[in-house]
Amino acid sequence: MSIIYELLYLDIRTIVLIPRIERLINHLFVVLVFSLAFVGVAEVMYWLYKKEYLRAKAKYLRELIDQKNDLSSLNEPFYTCVYEKWNSGEMPLTEANTMCSLKFEQN
Repeated sequence: MSIIYELLYLDIRTIVLIPRIERLINHLFVVLVFSLAFVGVAEVMYWLYKKEYLRAKAKYLRELIDQKNDLSSLNEPFYTCVYEKWNSGEMPLTEANTMCSLKFEQN
């Protein structure tokens, strides 16, 4: 009996260490499906957040232009500074906002 158990143990061990081609194909299929699902979800999330970011940026720019054109506002020079720096291509919108806020805080 012990010889039979040793042979069974040896056989199972070789199957685990060296899987057959069907098991390899199944594993590769599972890995491929998981990878495609992961990339698909990542792409959907990226485009949804990018769309939301662009909407928020457009809303901020509309408000910035409205406030820049409101000459009765006390903050009109700040918004004009931000708009001019961004519109000229001198710097991105966030940097222009930071630069102008530093400039007007010092004054």
